[in-house]
Order: sequence, then structure tokens, then C-alpha cells
Amino acid sequence: MNRTSKLSLVAVAVSFVCLSMPTVDAAKYEVVTSTKAIVARDTLESLDLSVITGTQDASTEMYTPDKMNSIVENLSLEYVVKQKDKCQFTSDIEDRARLVKSPVFMYAWGEMLLKGICVQQDKDLALGYIRRAADEGYAPAMVIVAQFYERGTFMSKNMNLSEQYMHTAAALGSKSARLGWADMLIRGYGDASLYEEAYAWLYHTTYEDEYSKIKKEYLENELKKHLPANVIARNQMFEPDY
Repeated sequence: MNRTSKLSLVAVAVSFVCLSMPTVDAAKYEVVTSTKAIVARDTLESLDLSVITGTQDASTEMYTPDKMNSIVENLSLEYVVKQKDKCQFTSDIEDRARLVKSPVFMYAWGEMLLKGICVQQDKDLALGYIRRAADEGYAPAMVIVAQFYERGTFMSKNMNLSEQYMHTAAALGSKSARLGWADMLIRGYGDASLYEEAYAWLYHTTYEDEYSKIKKEYLENELKKHLPANVIARNQMFEPDY
């Protein structure tokens, strides 16, 4: 599907919520209120593209937030978007990032811009979207921002902010963040009072790939060295509400 067709779909969604709204200056077209965003998002997600997509080997519908989140969490964005779906939904991702301002799509669009996935690489614009997604509470974006701050990549090195972003992402349930946070703790960052929390998060988190399983086991063993036996036993005896 070409870009004009995709934009027309978004135009339908956005114009639908604007019928009863005051006229907005054209220069401010990117400013979408929360109410408009919610209705536009729901409208976009309800659109059926199966009748107008022509690629047989690719997806026959646009990405939902849950599907995109799963793609991001499984570190398969480039494979799915570029290799599997042949870049056919690039404009949809951009529209949901720019117009709907969905955090998961802002992050996905930022990563695509950062790596040049289906679009021309633009690091400055990419970082803006990734930072916005992180500040909106999207955990995978927080993980990347934490890594940037720790390494001093694209932004000034700041371990305090790195710890804050990684810990918050881990608290929100990000599997990669829980590995990253535990790793930071055993490297001497953070506070010793948070070891038990980090151990509990890891112990009750399941990983599918072998690398993560091995890393989880290693980090758990390292954290155990700083925890008394009764604390370890307590965390192994019950399932927490997170």
C-alpha cells in the first residue's frame, strides 16, 4: 500500500474526532488532544486492511499496540517490519507515533529512524521519539535510554538517570529491564537494599531464549551472595502480585 493510501486512512480517523472540535491552525496539526488520540487510536485499530493489502507472505492487518509491544519485547522489530512485512506498514507506524502518540509506536518509530529500518536514518529525530516514549512510561524505551545514559551514547553519561530509568522499567515488568537492573546492582550501582527486590523480580520472571535463561541464572546466583538464606527462601515460597 502506498503512503498516500495510508495517510488517507489516518485522515479519516483523525477527521472523525475533529468534527465537533474547534478549527486548529494547520501549523499545529501534530497537536492531538488526549480525547482525539484515544478515538483516533481506536478507529485506526478497527480498520480492516485485509481487502487492500496485496502481499501474500506478509501480515494482512496493521499492528495492534499489543502485537507491536510483543515484537519490541522479543527484539524482533527489524525482522518483522523489514523482512517479514516488507516495510508495507511503515507509514502506519509513523502515523501512530506522530498523530496518535502511542508510546509503543513512538518507540518503534524511533528505533526504525535510529537504525534506518525501512526509512532514512535520522538519529536526532529518533532520540526525540524514544525519549518521549520513555517519559510516557513505556518500559522498553526506558531500557534503551538507561543504556544510553550509562554508556554516554547520544547523550551525556549520567549513571543516576541510568539507574532511575532501568529500575522503573524493571518495576513495570520489562523482562530485559529486570536482567539489566540486576546486572547493574551486581556491578556496584544502585543500593544494597534493593537486592531482595531485584532477586524476587528475576526469580518470578520466565525467559524463553537460552541467552536470557543463562543470564538470569547467573544474576540470581550473584544476588544470592548478598542475601540471607531466609530472604531467599521467603521469595521462593510465594508468587508476588506483579
